[in-house]
This record gives sequence, C-alpha cells and structure tokens, in this order.
Amino acid sequence: MLSPSPQSPSLLSAQTEGGEFVESLGFNGTLLAQMFNFLVLLILLRAVAYKPFMNMLEKRKELIESSIAAAEEDKKQAEALRASLQAELQHSRQEAAEIVARAAKNAEEQAQQIIEAAKAEAVRVRDGALADIQREKEKAVAELRDQVATLSILVAGKIIDQKLNDDIQKDLVNKFVKEAGDLPC
Repeated sequence: MLSPSPQSPSLLSAQTEGGEFVESLGFNGTLLAQMFNFLVLLILLRAVAYKPFMNMLEKRKELIESSIAAAEEDKKQAEALRASLQAELQHSRQEAAEIVARAAKNAEEQAQQIIEAAKAEAVRVRDGALADIQREKEKAVAELRDQVATLSILVAGKIIDQKLNDDIQKDLVNKFVKEAGDLPC
C-alpha cells in the first residue's frame, strides 16, 4: 500500500510494501497498456458497433422522414377531402333549402286552389239554394193563387148566393189572380 512517507514531505514519491520509494509521476507501463487497450477498443467498436449503430440511426431517420412525408400527404388528402365534403354539405344544404321553398310554394298554391275551390263550391251551393228557394217561392205563390182563387169563389158564391157559370167563374179567378200577383209577397 502506498502511503506518504513521514521522511519526505513531498507528494511526488510513494512508498511500496517493501519499503521502496517510487516516483508517482514517472513512467508507468500500466498506463501505456491501458491507453493501447483503449485505442484497440475504440477501433473495434468503430468497426463492429459504430457502423451498425449509424446504419440503424440512418434507417430510423429515413423511417421518420418517410412517416412525416406520409403524414403530410395524408394531411393534404384529408384537407382536400374536408374541402370536398364541405362543398357537398353546402350544396346539400342549398338543395334542401330549395326543396323546402318549393314545398312551401306548392303547399301555398294547393291551399289557394283549395280555397278557390271551396269558394266556387260555396257560390254553386248558394246559387243552387237561391234557385231552389225561387222555385219553392214560385210554387208556393202558385199554390197560394189557386187556394185564394178557390176561396174567393167560395166567398163570392156565398155572397152572391148564386151559382156562377164556368165562364164567369174563370173570369173572376183570372182577375183575382192578376190582382193578387201584383201584390208584394
């Protein structure tokens, strides 16, 4: 074991187990062997490990670059697809709006046609009802004239207390009917 010598205050020398002093900074063969071994190790590592390691790193770099290029291409395709889908969506929305507008217009036209048909039907029904009323009124007036004529003849016959012949009776009826027809009903 090396220990500082009590005799020498200098740190440049060391004492061995046998008591010999060896100078510390002098030539050391072990150091030369270690340096030679280190250089051989570096040469071997360069030949055996460095080139495969560098090849692996180069392949890794190429893989990463190709992945980045593929990702960029995928991104461009996705953007193009997104733009295409956005355009289709806008077109679909526009078509939907046109369809809704056409449907609303058709519904409005149909509603107007239904209203016009209902008005025409109402006019037809009203005109039919008015015609029926007019016919019934004329029928009622004719029946009333007949009844009035018959009653008038009976009343006149009782008043005159005589029987009238057919010609006189018809003359009186026609005169009475004419007078009754001029009356407002």
